[in-house]
Amino acid sequence: MRNIQIVPLSKMEKMRRYFNEYLTELSEFDPDIKFDDNGKPIYNWFDCYWTDKDRFPLYLLVDNQIAGLALIRELGNMLYNFAEFYVCPEFRKDGNAMWFAGEITKLFDGQFDFATRFTNPRAIKFWSKFALQFENNSFYDDKIWRNWTIRKNSFKTHELNLAPIYFDLIRSGEKILEGRLNNEKKRAFNIGDTITFFKEPEKKETMQAIILDKYFFQDFEEMANTLDKKDLGFAKYTKEEMIDTYRTIYKRQDEEKYGIVVFKIKVL
Repeated sequence: MRNIQIVPLSKMEKMRRYFNEYLTELSEFDPDIKFDDNGKPIYNWFDCYWTDKDRFPLYLLVDNQIAGLALIRELGNMLYNFAEFYVCPEFRKDGNAMWFAGEITKLFDGQFDFATRFTNPRAIKFWSKFALQFENNSFYDDKIWRNWTIRKNSFKTHELNLAPIYFDLIRSGEKILEGRLNNEKKRAFNIGDTITFFKEPEKKETMQAIILDKYFFQDFEEMANTLDKKDLGFAKYTKEEMIDTYRTIYKRQDEEKYGIVVFKIKVL
């Protein structure tokens, strides 16, 4: 019988012993893992998983025996990261590791990121196989790491067109808020969904972003007085100029009818 347990503070030191075994094994593939004068691996964030609200220490239990552990970080609203993941050698069979990783994704709604070094071929093989279980999966490589992103299938993907200047600001990370009329189409956009943005006028260039949060306002003036204009892509404009720009796009009667929704987004 397999299950997952949140590790209580009372069992932190016991988990540390398992965690040190994991780091010692991992050090064969990761030269960044260092050891103190007593031969114990150094990891500066372990205790934070019992003090920070956005960190979660988990045990894998098989027949009531500790079979593995995971440290999960919340990076943002509905964005999570497999910071560390380990299954004890004697339990690396019967699909325990794959089950453990899959059940973790069921505990949290949203997107998961994880990565492993190319020097660790066994981990590359495992995480590649795990990612393929999700319809929405992707990866990219840098010089050292393979980095995956997975999203569960219960979320929707929407489409929006963007003028080139705003498209480029979102892609660069300077613009993280996108304001629109809260009409029937936009009311279907929910936290965790993705938006595919098309760059006007050709609409050949695209990018995807995940919705992290939503904010509602009566009109563009209330929005301008509440949110940072830089985050909306108007760093070089006054609030009045920003409002006027929106009102050249949308009719005042529609603004009054629907109100405004602002999506907080993160490019995938």
